[in-house]
Amino acid sequence: MERVVELEQENTKLKTHNAKLEADLKRVQEELRLALQRQFGKSSEKLVGQDDLPFEDLQHDETPESIETVVVAQHERRSKAGRKRLADSLPRSDVFHDLSDADKTCACGQQLVKIGEDVSEKLVMVPAKVWVDRHHHAKYACRHCQGLADESKPGVIRAAGEPDLFPRSIVSAPLLAHIWTAKFCDHLPFYRQQYGFVRIGAEISRQDMVNWTMKVSTQLEPLMVLIDTAIREGPVIQMDETPVKVLKLERTGKDGQGYMWLARGGPAEHPAVRYRFAPGRGSEHARSYLADYTGFLQTDGYGGYDTALAGSAITHVGCWAHARRKFVEAEKASPSNLSKDAIGRIKKLYELEKGCRDHAKRFGLDAEHFVAHRRQLIQGHLEDLKQWLDREASRTLPSGATGKAIAYTVGQWDKLVAFLGHVDLTPDNNRAENAIRPFVLGRKNWMFHGNDAGAEASCRVYSLIETAKMNGWEAWAYLSELLGRLPVVRQTGDWSSLLPWNLPRPAKN
Repeated sequence: MERVVELEQENTKLKTHNAKLEADLKRVQEELRLALQRQFGKSSEKLVGQDDLPFEDLQHDETPESIETVVVAQHERRSKAGRKRLADSLPRSDVFHDLSDADKTCACGQQLVKIGEDVSEKLVMVPAKVWVDRHHHAKYACRHCQGLADESKPGVIRAAGEPDLFPRSIVSAPLLAHIWTAKFCDHLPFYRQQYGFVRIGAEISRQDMVNWTMKVSTQLEPLMVLIDTAIREGPVIQMDETPVKVLKLERTGKDGQGYMWLARGGPAEHPAVRYRFAPGRGSEHARSYLADYTGFLQTDGYGGYDTALAGSAITHVGCWAHARRKFVEAEKASPSNLSKDAIGRIKKLYELEKGCRDHAKRFGLDAEHFVAHRRQLIQGHLEDLKQWLDREASRTLPSGATGKAIAYTVGQWDKLVAFLGHVDLTPDNNRAENAIRPFVLGRKNWMFHGNDAGAEASCRVYSLIETAKMNGWEAWAYLSELLGRLPVVRQTGDWSSLLPWNLPRPAKN
């Protein structure tokens, strides 16, 4: 009898051990599949057979070039594959093709009559054009007294020109704007631009481009202060952070990895973005930026923000896009109806939110009535979703990808539902992610910064470009205007005139 009891106990232990091994095996298999997918698969979060989410911010894949939207009576539909029409804003020149006089005679002997024409368009491009502006400064002197009549004045008077970015330098505002646009928008490192300049007959060294960027960006620090102020004027700040390799972290005396911190905010009529460099990801960096701020902060689930906000008056808001991403990763690691169901429920949340926004726009709802309508429409769906998550959590392996996704969503729940209470809040932090994406894409090309000062210079330029883009500017046009006015502003101190929403737009030629 005792032997039977021992065998049963041993059997129980073996079953428990076997269950643990199976759970560990499933977890490792999920991690392997997800790692392979991240390394070799598409980065899109769209799953096979799944419709697009209603918010464009959530879509990482662009619409294919061969698809265009055609407006048909009372509705829109996707046309068959074909080339998109070239933009109407592009200048056009006409090239006419006609028959020879001999070919205009019919076989019957009568003259052919023109009945119309076919028009086709071809896009033409020439390499970048560079030229040298030669500035001639007239010099004057008095032949009679040789300037001795007033010894307090120079004997030779030279006509002054407009203030320069750098005296006795070849760089102009349009040139530096081009260099910055190529580096920070098109992700073309300085050393590659150097070769490109040689091809068009201009020799500009990488070191010159670095020196110009360092000097000018440092002078733009007062503009960064104004952007920080503008961000704080809005009711919501969205933040994100991403690593960056720095060869020499001078502030810490170490080599390795720093972080780019991004804040997006400001009034709806002129949003702003600020990049800031820090040698780490600690909560103190978020806390220092948010000091004295009392509005809403929307972030992902990184715990450093919770630490930074401890004891503050800031309301922390979560991000449904990050919660959804956890389930997308779970579906890729181990496809299941559970993860698909979760993704579908989150998609429904976005559909309801879009419906609320459309309803408010259509009927002109004020903030109070919009919030009330949104709560009435969405709160019940969220309560059902929470009950479903709680129920499924007890049935799901906690160490598996789906179990982790459920745990993340439940753990973030209070922050995830906080968006319901304010008209300026949306379900996700994607606008901040979209603003930091140009830096992430560029990092794949230039790979690292040499030191802290280089990283901080990049932060200033990225801040200007992304803020300008949010306010309807094309990057080169804004930078060219800003840099052209900078020498005068350095003297007058009128830095606010260089903000994208204050800077006059140049007249189109």
